Amino acid sequence: MAPISLCDGSSSSSDANNPLTSTPTQSLLPLVEQIRQAVMQEESADRNPNAHFQLLGLIDDLKRAVESPTETLLRLIYQPPQNAALRTVMDMGIFPLLMEHSKGLSASELAEHTGAERALIVRLMRLMASLGLCMNPTPEFYRANAKTAALTQPIGRDGIPCIYDLTLATLTKLPAYFHEHAYTTPKEYSTSPMNYAVGMGQFEWLAAHKPRQTRFNSYMASRRQGKPEWFEIYPVERLTTSTTTTSPLKQTPEAVFIVDVGGNQGHDLLKFQERYPPDQIPGRRVLQDLPKVVKWDVGRGIEAMGCSFLEEQMVKGARIYYFRAIFHDWPDSTCQTILSRTVAAMEPGYSRVLIMDMVLPDTNVPLLQASLDIQMMSIGAGVERSERQWRALLGQAGLEVTGIWNRHPGMESVIEATRVA
Repeated sequence: MAPISLCDGSSSSSDANNPLTSTPTQSLLPLVEQIRQAVMQEESADRNPNAHFQLLGLIDDLKRAVESPTETLLRLIYQPPQNAALRTVMDMGIFPLLMEHSKGLSASELAEHTGAERALIVRLMRLMASLGLCMNPTPEFYRANAKTAALTQPIGRDGIPCIYDLTLATLTKLPAYFHEHAYTTPKEYSTSPMNYAVGMGQFEWLAAHKPRQTRFNSYMASRRQGKPEWFEIYPVERLTTSTTTTSPLKQTPEAVFIVDVGGNQGHDLLKFQERYPPDQIPGRRVLQDLPKVVKWDVGRGIEAMGCSFLEEQMVKGARIYYFRAIFHDWPDSTCQTILSRTVAAMEPGYSRVLIMDMVLPDTNVPLLQASLDIQMMSIGAGVERSERQWRALLGQAGLEVTGIWNRHPGMESVIEATRVA
């Protein structure tokens, strides 16, 4: 029997006529031209996040257009071993070693450094190179690239093991969960797929092991690096000026300008305080979270309060009740509880709710955002909501959406809502 050549690009007529293996017959040139123009924008002085996002989307469109249906399915089928291999390589500390040795390391040298079997390293690293996470210029030899560097920073170093460990046990049992629950979405945090799979939700799981919580906090902080703050997206002058429907900003010493609800360590408030100190925008700044979570000595004149957003909002008539990445953790029923407590404390015609969270498009949702939605549903019955879902959720609580601002289609938006009179 003649040997099979992996470089043989020929195909039989039956392959060409098979809808599972053949690629679309329409011309790819119009899509390639769109990519060419997007690349020119990416490489120009006018490069911006929206153009970058568009280029990535076009490249994905081209890949899907070129792939046959079978190629697409095989790519999806073999994603799990990729994640498991990457998690293993992270534990072995291989990426920091490649960064320390700029000229590269052989499989034998990596085996010596890590104590792992050379044969295992070869098999794991061929996959890492295929994923573009390092270079493999010669057989069994590896060198760092820009992706390798990211894997040694919190976004990769903490993010990959954090999300893998947090979600894997639940995602493995997700089909069984939906089968047993008649293919309905979880309606309560206590009955989420994660509770079904491991006996607790995300917050309890993280709190049960301090290194997990530390790693999670580091990863979440890394995701915010380089991203615009809410006051860089939202026009703050809307809060400092009066209109025919909005009362002027209160100037009294007891007036509260902003309550950061569920604000943890106060990172957002500190940044806002730095940009807009009280001599520019008057009013008290209040940080709220659970007593065991809130940072009591946040500083810079910020007041800390230990409380739960599921209970009565003690600060009445603030200009802003601010929520960042809160509602996506919770199902609609819990969100309604949080919002009802807030609405009861708002002063009509004066107070506003500002929410910084994902606002998904109603069609053609980007893959990352769609994946995050499934993750949030799995680990706590949470939801990444579309604009229609946000308007329905807030409307049911007695709030009217008065604006949505966004600087990047793949990032969080700022939603403004006022109390319906």
